[in-house]
Amino acid sequence: MPAGQTQATMSLPNEAYLLPESIPMWPPAWWTWLILALLLLLIGAFVFHRYRRHKKRAYRREALNAITKAPSDLSDKECILLCHEMIRRCLISENKIEMAALPSSALLEKIDLTMPKKYQFSLLGNAFFDDPYRNKVELTPEQRSAMIKTTSYWIRKHHA
Repeated sequence: MPAGQTQATMSLPNEAYLLPESIPMWPPAWWTWLILALLLLLIGAFVFHRYRRHKKRAYRREALNAITKAPSDLSDKECILLCHEMIRRCLISENKIEMAALPSSALLEKIDLTMPKKYQFSLLGNAFFDDPYRNKVELTPEQRSAMIKTTSYWIRKHHA
């Protein structure tokens, strides 16, 4: 080759069919960041909602803890009074102060309207309504268990 000539590039016969270099994966397209931001926002909103719900229902956990742990140490009358007290505390925590101030029989009748038939307080008999006002109270283990079970169910499921 003479010194003054530069080497010309050779063109390949199938050059028209060669693919261009691939587009890199990074950085992603603009809408990827938008979707990622929306996803993070949704996850944050869900976590915040669950946290607020957990804090808002703390009174339920405390009431259930008091109902399930204490009855073995309490007399029958104290156990009935504890159930009544936990129902009223739950209502007060939900800002249903007028409802919590009702007499026991009226309150429990009103609560029974929202409960399934299987878990109504009226099925517990007059002992649950009248025994807190008597001097001597004796419950059978079945009555005591049914009373605790019904009260616990209401505490877990109520929408006061």
